[in-house]
Amino acid sequence: MNLSLRQLEAFVAIARWRNLTRAADQIHITQAGLSLMLRDMEAQLDCRLFERTTRSVSLTEGGARLLPLAERTLRDFTEVAGQLGQLSAEAARTVSVAATPLVAADVLPQVCRELARTHPDIRVVVKDVDRRQIQAMVERGEVDVGVGVLLRESPATTRELLLRLPLVAVGARGALAASLNARGTVSWAALRAQPLLALPTDNAIQQIVDARLAPAPPREDRPVFANLHTLIAMAEAGVGVAVLPAFVASTCRRYAVDVHRMGQPVVAMEFFSVARRGAVLTPAAAPLLRALTQHLDRSASGAT
Repeated sequence: MNLSLRQLEAFVAIARWRNLTRAADQIHITQAGLSLMLRDMEAQLDCRLFERTTRSVSLTEGGARLLPLAERTLRDFTEVAGQLGQLSAEAARTVSVAATPLVAADVLPQVCRELARTHPDIRVVVKDVDRRQIQAMVERGEVDVGVGVLLRESPATTRELLLRLPLVAVGARGALAASLNARGTVSWAALRAQPLLALPTDNAIQQIVDARLAPAPPREDRPVFANLHTLIAMAEAGVGVAVLPAFVASTCRRYAVDVHRMGQPVVAMEFFSVARRGAVLTPAAAPLLRALTQHLDRSASGAT
């Protein structure tokens, strides 16, 4: 037996109108098509559902027993279909994103505020995690997208370059004044004379910084911190100078620090979004990533 919802709809319409012509009009089908649908239904059930004359259509005993079930089935399906439609609409307006704690705490809140103004129907779910967890969360489908520097493509993910961010030197107010060149940037040569703060040596950002400072070996006694907020706070306290990607610029505005671009040469870090390969991103993802890119670009431009 393979009864369809369309057949149940036709059966209920005939029972309601007791007239094939009106029932056919209600469900937008020809009368011939309706009669064919009814005959197929009766054949599958091996039961006559209506007594038909030239003037009237009436339910048989079997039809009368089927009618409550058919009406309940259609009603329940319509209700659930409406709920599913609401869920789909809500899902289309929701995007989940994984980011490192600094990006999640200091960048994404401002992006969300901007989205609330330009796209008030969009809901953003932020997951603040260690950088090494972002890729895995995207691969497992726990979030729609991950964002950050040094994210890589994998067999299970694709990545998109959002923008390139320069490296910046962060120091206490006035601490970098003697290191500025005519362009207002800090050269790598001048940086070697500064007491430096560092991320752990296995951190890819720090590895890029150390490669630029070569051939001078990094000091073994330099202060090392795993958290970017800690580095910025230590720079504010005058403990040393940190070299970080320019997405920290908005964070640095809350501290008494100066932020200057590194130059001679300029070194840029790539900021990516990653998504699960083959997945269809929610429509809310594009406005989020666009707003994030614009915010980071403006923030980086504010670094002198």
